[in-house]
Amino acid sequence: MKTLLLIDSNALIHRSFHALPAFTSTDGKPTGAIYGLSSILIKIFHENPPDYAIALFDRPEPTFRKKMYNDYKIHRPKAPDELVSQIIEAHNLFEKFGIKTYEIPGFEADDLIGSAALKFYKEKDLKIIILTGDLDALQLVKDDKVVVETLKKGISETIIYNEDAVIQRYGLLPKQLPDYKGLAGDQSDNIPGVKGVGPKTATEIIKEFSTLENFYEKNLSENNTPEKKRTLYKKLLDNKDIALLSKKLATIHIEAPLDLKNLAEIEYKKIPVENVIPYFKDMGFQSLIKRLSDKGKLPEKSSNTKQSQMSFIKHQPNITEKIAKEIEMPLSPILKQMEKWGIKVDQKILAQEKKRLDEQLKELTKQIYTQADIVFNINSPKQLLEILKGKFKLKITSTNYDKLNQFKDKIDFIDSILKYRELFKLKSTYVEPLTELSKKDSKIHATFVQLKAATGRITCENPNLQNIPNTIRQAFIAESGNKLVSFDYSQIELRILASITNDTKMITAFQKGSDIHQITASKVFNVPENEVTNDMRKVAKTLNFGIVYGMGSRTFAQETGLPLKDAKKFIDEYFKDFPEIKIWQEKTKEFARENGYLENLNGRVRPLPEIVSFNPGMRAETERMAINFPIQSVAADILKMSMVKIKDELEKNGYWNKKVKMLLTIHDELVFEIKDDKNLKKIINLINKTMESIYTLKVPLKVNIKIGDNWGEL
Repeated sequence: MKTLLLIDSNALIHRSFHALPAFTSTDGKPTGAIYGLSSILIKIFHENPPDYAIALFDRPEPTFRKKMYNDYKIHRPKAPDELVSQIIEAHNLFEKFGIKTYEIPGFEADDLIGSAALKFYKEKDLKIIILTGDLDALQLVKDDKVVVETLKKGISETIIYNEDAVIQRYGLLPKQLPDYKGLAGDQSDNIPGVKGVGPKTATEIIKEFSTLENFYEKNLSENNTPEKKRTLYKKLLDNKDIALLSKKLATIHIEAPLDLKNLAEIEYKKIPVENVIPYFKDMGFQSLIKRLSDKGKLPEKSSNTKQSQMSFIKHQPNITEKIAKEIEMPLSPILKQMEKWGIKVDQKILAQEKKRLDEQLKELTKQIYTQADIVFNINSPKQLLEILKGKFKLKITSTNYDKLNQFKDKIDFIDSILKYRELFKLKSTYVEPLTELSKKDSKIHATFVQLKAATGRITCENPNLQNIPNTIRQAFIAESGNKLVSFDYSQIELRILASITNDTKMITAFQKGSDIHQITASKVFNVPENEVTNDMRKVAKTLNFGIVYGMGSRTFAQETGLPLKDAKKFIDEYFKDFPEIKIWQEKTKEFARENGYLENLNGRVRPLPEIVSFNPGMRAETERMAINFPIQSVAADILKMSMVKIKDELEKNGYWNKKVKMLLTIHDELVFEIKDDKNLKKIINLINKTMESIYTLKVPLKVNIKIGDNWGEL
């Protein structure tokens, strides 16, 4: 089957502009958005080269929607000159790629895309792919014939929506999305909708009546309205005109006068590298030139070498050329060295742990079979579900932890199952793999990945050592004559939160070295600090860290065991006592909604386009990301900066590799192996001083230090 690619140029340029640093050409012209757009085109044309392709643009003149509703998109700020110049330059880029461009005054690119899709929809053996940076075009999706490919994260990942995917995400048919927006509105385009009607209600109405017109036809007056829905339906009837107008504004026009007669006019064979390479040279896109082979396709991925790694980091989206140079590039060889060193494992302890687990699992298995009065595969969710429904008469549809945990205190069988799972996970996820991986040299050589997490946090793979239970940590030991020493940033995310929100109470607490959790407990429970109990402090600690992650009342209730009503009350009290934090959160979410991205204190960027999604779950999750990113990403930057500086300081003093090895990075913690001699205290002080002075916040950074012969002792 042949493919027609319809490119939403403006959406891709906007996404690239906000996702990438402000690159400039040798003559000073802004090129970040053009670089991003070029990178997207190379990726798409390599992975799924189309047979036909066109690029569609918005025009600067007012559209027919603006004439229908003067406030359409009125809240959007005027595009900065550096973006406008790149939209103009994009026409030149498409010409170099041999892709025809189309634009019509009075219409948006979406309208031209819809018109082109309609024109060629009936062509046999043709699949139409709409490439865009937003989700407005989802209403055009039809079965697998017309699909939308959109950017999932930054500009490096894409996701394809066919009709089933749209239904799965939104619970509505693609063609019903304008009806949905007629009620719920669309904040990104300033489409009003009906005030007070949220996503859930809008979805329910459209599901029941299929279209807005059907709803109004069947509910001509309040007399037809069911009593329990009378208030809602009255609101919809009172706002009929604005609802239908909103639907019109949200509906893509599919009969624009597009001057395109047949597919032959837009046939596409391959990237004309003879035109593209000179263009890339002029723009300074050296890394993109390397991605083009002499046939216009991408070469095979070259081998995680030092030179290619540096080039990769340098041109990563979401970090400035500064973060790359001062943090990521110097860090890369350090991580490679850590992987090479590895951390020693005591095989005897692992063997003892396996024996202990085997014995306990054997006893639990007998106990479970007795409780169930049947022998079955305990690791089979299907068989377990049958027993829970049959023997124990539970109305349950899942055997996941959250579902089973509700019954563990009432049914001994379920308590046994949960204990079995915990022990089985220890054995299968940790003990057995670690035993196998350390056979060669009694060491674990994990892989540290520095740019996988959107926050910039270092992740650990093959195996993941960042969630090892303490009983297993005891098997990780120091080499003979050495000590393991951990340096853990104390409450670093709360310290960053205090600094960037400028919350005076929290800043004062940290400056005085007070117990922030005790102070929080005192405020939310309204008791003097000396009357705060351990249970109160525990609740406050959960609340403090939960706020960093944008935790809602429901999750807070689950984490603490509080009733939902009390959880809401505590969160309300928290924001009353720390008002600057709430103000900052709302401003942060608003900036993300208006701009589609966030930038941390150091210039690290995270695209967040789904923050204006009309899927309430997706929108809420993205809002939590928006609240967390500016905090966690700075914590990640601080840890990475520390690693680079520590290596430099230790090397300068002749300690690196000779007396000190940096072995692990675990979230906000670094673990070292240090020679146990007269220099031990001096080296610890040097590392501690470096970590506490690496970055200036409004509150001091503090590091907790622990020393031991094995990781469990830390």
